[in-house]
This record gives sequence, C-alpha cells and structure tokens, in this order.
Amino acid sequence: MFNSWIFDMDGLLAETESLWRIAEREAVAELGIPLTDADFDATMGIRMRDVARIWHGRFNWGSSPTPDEVADKVIDRVIELSRNIEPLAGVMDALDLAAELGMKVGLCSSSDSRMIEAIVGSLGITDRFDVVHSAEHDQYGKPHPMPYLQTAAMLGVDPNDCLVFEDSVTGCVSAKAAGMTVIAVPASHDMTDVRFGLADAVLSWMTDLDAGVIDRLGSGGLYPSLVRPRFHLAFEVDDLDAARHFYGTVLGCSEGRSSDAWVDFDLFGHQIVAHHVPAGVQAAATNPVDGEDVPARHFGLLLTVEGWDALVARLRQHDTQFVIEPQTRFEGEVGEQRTCFLLDPSGNALEFKAFVDENQVFATT
Repeated sequence: MFNSWIFDMDGLLAETESLWRIAEREAVAELGIPLTDADFDATMGIRMRDVARIWHGRFNWGSSPTPDEVADKVIDRVIELSRNIEPLAGVMDALDLAAELGMKVGLCSSSDSRMIEAIVGSLGITDRFDVVHSAEHDQYGKPHPMPYLQTAAMLGVDPNDCLVFEDSVTGCVSAKAAGMTVIAVPASHDMTDVRFGLADAVLSWMTDLDAGVIDRLGSGGLYPSLVRPRFHLAFEVDDLDAARHFYGTVLGCSEGRSSDAWVDFDLFGHQIVAHHVPAGVQAAATNPVDGEDVPARHFGLLLTVEGWDALVARLRQHDTQFVIEPQTRFEGEVGEQRTCFLLDPSGNALEFKAFVDENQVFATT
C-alpha cells in the first residue's frame, strides 16, 4: 500500500494549460517563429526554460532575448492570467481523501517556484502539502525521473510507496521511471491517447477517484481505461466442474459470479466466462443471464462507463442491429453493469460492458 501521494500542478490541480497556451502563443508571435498547437502539445509538462531552449535550438533568433528571458516572460504572463484561478473538480476531495488515509502529500511541478507559490496560493491549498518541489533547479526535468525522486527524498519515503497524479504523458513517464504508481487524469481531448496506457490507471476526472481505486492499485490490481481496457471472453465448456478445476486450481484464477450454467473467472485481471453447453450441442447455444438469452461463445471488452456510452453512441450512429439492446444488467445488485451484444458480419457475437463499480468486476456479494 502507499504511504505518500504526489500531485502534479498544471492541468491537474487547476486548468492552467490554456493559460500556458495563451502566454506561449504571445511569446512566439513576438519572436516571429512559426509554432503550431502540435508544437506546444509536444512540450507539455516540460520545464519552460527547457522549452525556450528547444525553440531557440530550432529557430536561433540570436542572443537577445535569451531563452531564460523568454521563459521568464511566459511565466510572468501565466501568473498574471491565473489570479482568479480555481481548483478543478475533485481536487479538494482528493486532498481530503489523502488526509483521511493518513498520506504524506507532496507536489512536484515543472513550473518555477514563484509560479507554484502563486498558483497554490490562489487555490488556497498551500497548507495541504507536506513538501512542494519545483524541478526548476533540478539537473534534469520531466520526463527524467529526477523531479519525482527528489520529491520522494524530501518526503523521506521510498519511491515505490508513492502514488502520483499526473495529467501529461511527460509527467507519467517521469513518475513511472522513478518507480512510482501513476494515476493519469488527462484533459478530455487526450483521453484516447494510447501513450497514457503506461499509467497504472487513467481517470476521466479527479472526481472518479475513491478508496476503491486506491485499494485496487495498492494491491497490484489492474484498472481499465479507454486506452487500456480489460478483455472479455466467453466460451463453451461441456463440464463446469472440470472448468473450475482447470481455471481455478491449475491456472489459479479466482472465481467471480456464477450460476448453474456459467462461471466468471479472473484471468490476470481480464474477465473470462465459461458457459456450460452439453457435448454435441451446436455452437450457437445460449444461456440465460439476468433474463436475456446470451450467446455462450462471445468476446469483447470491459470499458469505463464513459467509454461504453461513447461506443454505444457510435454503434447507433452506424445503425447497428443489436442482438441484445444496450441495457443495465443486475441493476441495484452487486456487479451492476452496462452491456450490449451485437454480431460482426461473419456472425461472431461481441459483448461490450462497463461495470458501474470497477471493484465489483469479480465480486460475488
């Protein structure tokens, strides 16, 4: 389990990324260099002084202004723009949860110390952190692990015992390289960026954080996301007792919900379901699950609720014919989930589902 939580600042505690974009655009316009939004995205999470040096290396505008002077101007402008800034949704609850769980709390940011002081002060959360560390004077900034290793040293903790909250790929790389567990909370337009798959969990919003997520990560469990969902496979067996022995005893898969006709197994975090189909019965056999005739053989994914909603909307947009219409299964019970079934052009059955509570994927009570 964790003994420390470490938070990034920009884009995680407060929506400052748009402010950085304004300030950077103004700076490059004054310099007369042709940078695009893609260029700005590529340096997200990197120290501003390093960013200015990257710009100078590409466009070499001469000795004046120096990269440090450009960086200072951008930082001053962001501080000016952030005077009335407010914490993002869920931030205060996350800090309350950290205190409730007795965590040491640190802040690790690529921003200069004066900007950290201004932002954290404006948010009114200065006293929530045991340690505040700026990578400003570190030999290396993010994505190098040094900033997070320095923060852990200041907290007096082992990096392996730290849980990090980040919104950028650069920050996630830094924290993972430091040996820490990482929860990514990307901006909505970055939610499907596959690079966030390196994080241990990806949340749509900080409001999705709860003790269940922390417990699952602390025990080494997997957490699905739009960029790293869990696989779901259902298949036929002609002997449920033999299936229980093989998957449960031989492979060591814990058992989830079950009935006389099917059994859920936890296959290293993925959900597989053995459906009993007597020998000689055609492969198109079905079994009853919560009032529906479910094809015994099917496959699919376990998505987040948000991901499931988006997929269903996409399927409806393409006039998909559902074998089992999108619906809520086991409503109000353990394992409540969204589900839908459809066939591919060759008749293969697919199920896409999303559990309302991710901690109940394999729960029985």
